[in-house]
Amino acid sequence: MDPLTPGAKVSPFSTVRSTRAHEQIVEQLQHAILSGQLAPGSRLPSERAMMVEFQVSRPTVREALRVAENIGLISVRPGDPGGSKVLGTPSVGIARVFDSLLQTGCTSALELLEMRVVLDSSAAALASTQPKSHLSGLREAFRKMQATTDLHSFAEQDANFHEAVIVASGNRIFHLVFQALNEPIRTMIENTLRSSEPRSREETLQQHAAIVEAIQKGDAHQAACAVRSHLREFYLPILSAQDRRHLKSFLQAMER
Repeated sequence: MDPLTPGAKVSPFSTVRSTRAHEQIVEQLQHAILSGQLAPGSRLPSERAMMVEFQVSRPTVREALRVAENIGLISVRPGDPGGSKVLGTPSVGIARVFDSLLQTGCTSALELLEMRVVLDSSAAALASTQPKSHLSGLREAFRKMQATTDLHSFAEQDANFHEAVIVASGNRIFHLVFQALNEPIRTMIENTLRSSEPRSREETLQQHAAIVEAIQKGDAHQAACAVRSHLREFYLPILSAQDRRHLKSFLQAMER
């Protein structure tokens, strides 16, 4: 039986012939994984089997696996007879790009916040148009926030709540971008909570409750406004005077 697709009669791959054959292998892996032909948790064949499958050399196969791992499609375990594991999380590759930009100062925390204003408010508006059955994850995320008192855990649940809004929108590209920015978003939330006054937890819960209510009512405009209001109230206190002015102008422009 073909080790690439257990139980299947036809392989999702075809022979490649190119001076940059590893790129074509990556393209085929990407298509097979993202289309669902190769499910997360399944295994690729051994390097030797892939050499035969693609009719290429071992270095070509290894380069293709290295690239596929870098973009989050697979997890490579050298010497593992079970073969590389399918992950299917291309956001990993995007996350590495964003992390590099933030670490090198090519982008700023303010720019990350501006992106969140656009992404989160759009997702909330879209979530309000979805069937109520799609909102159970959002309601559960909010309940967990309410039940959490530890600051670190509360910050985690806060980030999970915003991800639940993204998921409720039904837009997979929104979710991909959010996942790619997962670490800097969570770090920003926790740092803000640490520098805020004790009452910030209750205020944050009230703001999140307003978001949930607007989404459940199906009011897209109010849902987007509730998110923008929350982000403004939550982050303005930690920004510099110049960044505050910039963010206020940006938010005013968004409301027009």
